[in-house]
Amino acid sequence: MSAEAAKIGAVAVAAAAPGAVAVSVEAAEVVEAVDAEQAFGRLERLYAQLPAMEEKGAALARARSAAEVDGLAKAAAYRAAELVRAETLVAEAEACVCEAEAALARSEAAGGDAAEKAAHLGDLRLALMAAGTQRGLKVGPAQNAEHALAQALEASPFDTVEEARVALLPADSLAALSAEVQAYQADYAEALAMCQQLEDGEESAGLPQSATS
Repeated sequence: MSAEAAKIGAVAVAAAAPGAVAVSVEAAEVVEAVDAEQAFGRLERLYAQLPAMEEKGAALARARSAAEVDGLAKAAAYRAAELVRAETLVAEAEACVCEAEAALARSEAAGGDAAEKAAHLGDLRLALMAAGTQRGLKVGPAQNAEHALAQALEASPFDTVEEARVALLPADSLAALSAEVQAYQADYAEALAMCQQLEDGEESAGLPQSATS
């Protein structure tokens, strides 16, 4: 291509450019308007669902609280049962010691050889001490479990464990409700952020050039 032809081509492009740019800007504005309409329409639809989703969120919170109370109640019951078993062993050991002490006293009163009975009594007393130690180790966990349960009940919307258990949901239902609420929260947050960005962009575009420079 000659230099003269290139020059003519450049002039032609320059002459056509303003119209092309105008069409491109107009198309972009149409696209932006459509995007904005879709974004605000999406937010409006999500906002219309808000009362129903708030009810589901409250139901989810209630079910989770019920599950927490139920779990702590089971833990407290287990710890209490452990303590009862330990106390039963202590009571049995005490009874054995008392019986052995009585047998030793009878043997001594009869003038018999009480060495064997005394040794047996010593073993039983050691067993009683061991049982008492085990009981002592169960007291703290049982008290802590009861305290945790009481705190959870106080913080919950329930007055009793039985009331909380009525509000329990099956695991699959609880998981489905949780997923639904979380998905809605994510969609709403995303739609709100997009609309806020669009509004901020419109405000920036409407400012005088001197204010934006």
